[in-house]
Amino acid sequence: MVREPDFLTFEQVQAVHREAIEKFGGTLGIRDQGALESAIFHPQNAFFYGRGDLFDIAAAYAYHIAEAQAFLDGNKRAAIGSALTFLEGNRVATDCEASPLYNAMIAIAEKEMSKAELAALLRELFGS
Repeated sequence: MVREPDFLTFEQVQAVHREAIEKFGGTLGIRDQGALESAIFHPQNAFFYGRGDLFDIAAAYAYHIAEAQAFLDGNKRAAIGSALTFLEGNRVATDCEASPLYNAMIAIAEKEMSKAELAALLRELFGS
């Protein structure tokens, strides 16, 4: 039986967003709490109904948080930060150069990268 991963809470995603805003600047706050809550629950569906691996789940966090645009600012930063926080919380080391992740988030925002492609990139960067 596959162990249930440690999913992120709403508060953890808010903390990731706050840290990103404090580090890189921007406006702190939530534009649409319902959209953010929905985005945070998508990864659980990926696990419980799709049986995705940790990288599929991390990609779901990044993809849906970025797509929801629920924060006033820093949505892409919060999205990738949440994915990395999820992986780290599930004992996956996430040390790498930031540019592939930055480029991936731009591609997602421009609808040029799918959630599955992001999962493959995360698997390539951090898989063992």
